[in-house]
Amino acid sequence: MRPIPGVAAVLASLACVFFFLRHVARAYAGLSYPVVVLIIILCMAIILGGCELFANGVENLGRHMNLSHAAAGGILAAVGTALPETLIPIFALISGAKQHSEGIAVGAILGAPFMLSTLAMFFLGVTVFILWLKKDRKRPLLYANINTLVTDLSFFIPTMVLVLMVSLWGNTVIKYLGALGLIIVYAVFCKITLSHEAEEGEEYEEKLYFNCYLGCSRTLANMVVQIVIGLLFIIAGAHIFIECITIVSIKSGISSLVLSLIISPIATELEEKYNSITWTVKGKDTLAMANITGAMIFQSTIPLSIGMVFTHWTLGHTELLNIMIAIAMAAVIIITVKIKKTLPGWTLLIGGIFYAAYMVRIFMHY
Repeated sequence: MRPIPGVAAVLASLACVFFFLRHVARAYAGLSYPVVVLIIILCMAIILGGCELFANGVENLGRHMNLSHAAAGGILAAVGTALPETLIPIFALISGAKQHSEGIAVGAILGAPFMLSTLAMFFLGVTVFILWLKKDRKRPLLYANINTLVTDLSFFIPTMVLVLMVSLWGNTVIKYLGALGLIIVYAVFCKITLSHEAEEGEEYEEKLYFNCYLGCSRTLANMVVQIVIGLLFIIAGAHIFIECITIVSIKSGISSLVLSLIISPIATELEEKYNSITWTVKGKDTLAMANITGAMIFQSTIPLSIGMVFTHWTLGHTELLNIMIAIAMAAVIIITVKIKKTLPGWTLLIGGIFYAAYMVRIFMHY
């Protein structure tokens, strides 16, 4: 086993890139947009690199633990890839510019489940149709575990309705009780998801990247190390990204809330989109969908509970519309699945329509 030199090199490279980009982000805060945009693009590259390491590690860990694709995708992958958008509001509240921190936090918290239920679903639908047009699929369908999908969305919709009601109520005690309720909901979801049995024909990735490229053996310890390093890349990219969002908000005069609702989730949801698309291409549709729906439930519970407790949580019409669209898209999917007993690609494309309509609403309003 030769894990140490290779792992040390990966960690050293990550540390160098992280401190360099952080220094540049702060040093060039008062200069041109192109510099800030370049840093944002580099942050996305760091996040995607971490995604690839993380997803590969999760597949190997899921196989090692004999988990179903639904459990591996809905909990292991979903929670891991949801960390960046969970950390963005935390970083914003702790270290962001005071006048922008709460707007960035609320925008990142609300933007995540919205982006997953609309844009991520849209990209998954586009992937399905591309595979169908290339003759890699007989029909433009997503062959995910329907029972798992229905269960996930049956958690997500009532959870977001609860969030909407608490947000409209606006009472401090109600907010704290709502936050506690969201944590309980996620605990129950995890218990149910771990009980899902594997479908016939479910397979995992055989090769661990650390084994292929660094000569590490395929042990549990090396799988965990690869997952952790992948997460470190994702976290580093998210941390620098929040500084860039603050800079852009200050320089442009655009509301930090609006920027976070639009830009933050696009960047931080890259993991779910990227992982789900690659898993769909490999024919692992249950992993692909569970990764998104599992992240939707995580994002609608844990980060939202943080927002309710640590911010004023006073939402305007735009933010409330964000919640309602997420509920509507989830309802479209669950109704279609219950009627057709399958998930057509065109249903997922509706997410793009919801997303486009919301963007028009934001730009017209602001």
